[in-house]
Amino acid sequence: MLISVVTTLYRSSPHLEEFYRRTLEAVRSATGNEGADVELIFVDDGSPDDSAVKVREFLQRPTPATLVELSRNFGHHRAILTGLSFARGDLIFLIDCDLEEPPELFGEMLRTLEHSRSETAPADVVYAVPHRRKGGLFEQVSGELFYRLFNSLSDVQIPNNWMICRLMTARYVRALLSHHERELFLGGLFGITGFRQVAITAEKRHKGSTTWTLRRKLKVALQAVTAFSARPLWLLAGIGSLISAASAIAILYMIVRVALLGMPYQAGWASTMVTISFFGGLNLLAIGIVGLYVAQVFAEVKGRPCIVKDVQANFARNPSTTAATSSLSCISGDGKIAIASASADVLSRSPLDNVPANGDAAKAGAAGPASEPRHA
Repeated sequence: MLISVVTTLYRSSPHLEEFYRRTLEAVRSATGNEGADVELIFVDDGSPDDSAVKVREFLQRPTPATLVELSRNFGHHRAILTGLSFARGDLIFLIDCDLEEPPELFGEMLRTLEHSRSETAPADVVYAVPHRRKGGLFEQVSGELFYRLFNSLSDVQIPNNWMICRLMTARYVRALLSHHERELFLGGLFGITGFRQVAITAEKRHKGSTTWTLRRKLKVALQAVTAFSARPLWLLAGIGSLISAASAIAILYMIVRVALLGMPYQAGWASTMVTISFFGGLNLLAIGIVGLYVAQVFAEVKGRPCIVKDVQANFARNPSTTAATSSLSCISGDGKIAIASASADVLSRSPLDNVPANGDAAKAGAAGPASEPRHA
């Protein structure tokens, strides 16, 4: 069994040697094999320090290692997906190399994953959540509010204060890489990919400095909500409808009051405000409806796949005819993409019998401009 360790580089030079040593020790200790099959994949996300130079020294050592250098800083999340596309392992261990997340978590994650194999629904992902959110009162409160807002607005539920560190099966990583979004919120993608995911608690250390400013956090929050939910548009259309309906009732009341009851016309502020509110509500309703159409176009452009976790039948199926009953594109657990009763075998090797390739270098190199936050 090959284990791929994927990490990204951004101002990571002071931590690399210790990360390299502790990670290999953690993997070999957990597997009980000093010669365990392990590879390390480092993605240089335009780091301004000598991180890439230090990783090149690792390439001279016997443990298989890969250095992927991006042409510039594309952002943490895109660098992660690029690194995952180069992973060949049966299990993929994703972790930041700044040592805020201890590499020794691999052992507990592997034991949790193996324990789940005896259950009815085996897990494909074991991820870490911190005992408590790091930072001061404002950071803790704002983080809690963000996750509550996101989970209330989105159909995709994500755990509060999730960490990058996670152990994943090859089929989960293949499914994750079938998303081709440019504006990334990785927490949402982890959730929308599906499969059974199990959480463990861990201690996340704080290195004392961060480049995540309030402005960038607000940008990520807005990007996350707009990428995974159209409910704000429904809310906008609903508010517009209520305002218009209430204003229309008030206008009808004024007409009945004057025309049928013979009461004097109420000129001035009240009638003016009712008229303005009526047309303002219509504007909100119209904008909301247009926004919903745009949201439908947005969903079609993203082309998020229908992911098949497993296929079971009581007869012998031809693996080359994995079918989808609709025009939706599906990627199955065995790595086949099925489109309208036809399948393209993108990965011919079994994730259990052989070492799977989760992607190719050409795809990984095609990282388009992204507005997600840069490395912290």
